[in-house]
Amino acid sequence: MIKKIISVVLSAIITAGFCGCASSGVAENSGSASNQKITPTSVAICQILDKLEYDNVVAVPETATENMPERYKDLPTIGSPMTPDYEKIKSVSPDMVLSPKSLESSLSQNYTSAGLSSAFLDLSSVQGMYDAINSLGELLDRKPQAEKLIDDYNSYMAEYKTDSAEKSVLILMAFPDGFYLVATENSYVGNLVELAGGKNVYRKDTSGDENGFVSINPEDIVQRKPDIIMVFAHYNEESAFKYMKEEFKSNSAWQYYDAIKNDNIVYLPSKYFGMSATLDRKELLDYLNCPLQHIHNRRKLHSPKRSKCTYKAYCGIINLQ
Repeated sequence: MIKKIISVVLSAIITAGFCGCASSGVAENSGSASNQKITPTSVAICQILDKLEYDNVVAVPETATENMPERYKDLPTIGSPMTPDYEKIKSVSPDMVLSPKSLESSLSQNYTSAGLSSAFLDLSSVQGMYDAINSLGELLDRKPQAEKLIDDYNSYMAEYKTDSAEKSVLILMAFPDGFYLVATENSYVGNLVELAGGKNVYRKDTSGDENGFVSINPEDIVQRKPDIIMVFAHYNEESAFKYMKEEFKSNSAWQYYDAIKNDNIVYLPSKYFGMSATLDRKELLDYLNCPLQHIHNRRKLHSPKRSKCTYKAYCGIINLQ
C-alpha cells in the first residue's frame, strides 16, 4: 500500500521540486499517507515538517546548532546530513527518508542499496523550498498547513520592497581546509541575495555545479568589481572565516578590490546561511537588505536609528539578533 501511495504521489509532483525513488526493499505498509514514518536527514527538512505539524518523525540528523524543533529533540539520531548512518536509519524502519536534493548524487544509490525508500527536496532556492512544501502537503496529508506557509510567503513577497540600488555582490563559500567556491545566483544564498535586491556578479548563466557553485580565481573576479563581498562557511565556521580573512590579507590579488579596500565584507553566520533554504527567509531577507542599502557608509550600520537593520555589526562580522 505504502509503495503505491509513494509512487502515485511522487509521479504527480516530481516536477514541482520534489524528486523521489522507492526501493524494492521497502516493506508493505497499510498505514495512511498521513501517518507515514518519516526520517529527515537535514535540520531544514525537520523545520519544514515541524511547521507542517507532522508528528510521525522517527529519527533526526545530528546537529551542532540549536535549530532542531522542540517536537523532535528527543528522537534518535542517524548521523550527519552529509554522511547519514544507513544502519541507524534502517533500525527505526521509516516508510520514507527525506533528504536535500543537493545530496541526491551521493546518497540515492546508498539508500537503494540499504532498501530504503527516499525522496529528495529541492532546497536550493526559496521558491524550490515552497514547491517542496506544497509537495509534502500532498504526500503527508498536510495541505492546510502547507497552504498557510505558502500564502504567508506570497503575501510577504508581494509587500517586500528593497532600495539597495542594485549593489553588486560577490558571494564566497569558505572551507576550513583552505579554499573557497564562488556562489552563483543558482545557489541558495545567491538566490537570497537576489531576492534581497543584490546583484550577484556571477549570474544564473554562470556554468557551475548542480548546487550553483564554481571555482574561479581572484584575477577573474576582480574584473567584476563587486561593491560587497559576502562570505559564508560550508562547515566549521570559525576555521573557515579565519582562512578567508587570511586569504584577503595575504593574497595580493584581492588588494585591487574596492570591497576589500573599504572593508565591505559581510560574514554570514552558518547557523542561518548554508546550502539549503530554511523558513527563516523573512528575517534573512531583512538581514541582507540592510547591508545592501548601507554598506557604502559603514558608520550607518551602527546607527540605532536604522530600525530596519535586524542585526548589530561588529568588526565586519554581522550577527543575527
